[in-house]
Amino acid sequence: MLKNRKDKTMRVWLMGSLCAAVTIVAGCSYHGEDIGDALERKGRWFSYVGGDDIRASCQAGTPDRYRLVYNAVWNQQVRMYDVDGLQRRLVARATRPMAAEAFSFHDPLGQWHAAESSADLGQDGWDQLVAAFDASGGMAPPPVGLDLPAHGYSWTAAFCRQGHFGFTAWRYPSAEFSAIGFDTLLFGWDKTGVAVETAKPVPYDPIWESDRRDGRAADFMLTVGRDGLVR
Repeated sequence: MLKNRKDKTMRVWLMGSLCAAVTIVAGCSYHGEDIGDALERKGRWFSYVGGDDIRASCQAGTPDRYRLVYNAVWNQQVRMYDVDGLQRRLVARATRPMAAEAFSFHDPLGQWHAAESSADLGQDGWDQLVAAFDASGGMAPPPVGLDLPAHGYSWTAAFCRQGHFGFTAWRYPSAEFSAIGFDTLLFGWDKTGVAVETAKPVPYDPIWESDRRDGRAADFMLTVGRDGLVR
C-alpha cells in the first residue's frame, strides 16, 4: 500500500514537472514537423496555428489548403485538422486530458502525444467542406483584435485559397461561433477515437488557478491581426 502511494505521488510530481516543461513557447517556426508530438507543439504552436508554412508556399497556382484548429480548453483538448486540396485528404489530430494514473515511466510524454487519423474526402467531401467554411464566415474580413484565451474555446483557420493566404478565428461564446457549420463535417471524418469536448462556459477551477500561478498550467493568449496572428 505504501509503495503504491509513493508511486502515485511520484507520478503526480513528474506530471507537474513535465507539464511545466511542455508549456507553450512562441519561438520556433513550423515547417511540417510532427505537431502531434508534445515537444514539437511546445516550440512551434504559434507558428503552426498561424499557418506560417501555408503562407510561405501560398502563391498563384499552388493547391488550396486549410488548417482548422479547435481549442477546447488547452489542458483538456486541442483538435487539429489539416486539409490538402490537391489530394483532397484530411489529417486529424486530437489531444487528451492529462491524467496521473495514465502516466508511464517508459514514455513520460506519451499522453501528451496526439491521436491521429486520416480520411480521403474525394471531390464531394472537399466541396462540402469549402461550402461550409464559406457559410461559416471563413472568407469574411478577420475579426481584428479578437483574443483567444488558451483556457477557453475557439476555432482558428489558416488557409491558402486561389493563391491568397488568409487567417481568421471564432471565439465561444458568440453568434459567429454558433454559426460554424464546418465543425460537424470535420468531427464526422475524425477517427482519432477522442471524444469531442463541446464548447460550454468554463467554470472557475481553483486547482487550475493554482497550477497557473505555479507555472504548471498553460495560460497564453492568441490575438487575431489584420494579416494573421499578432506576434
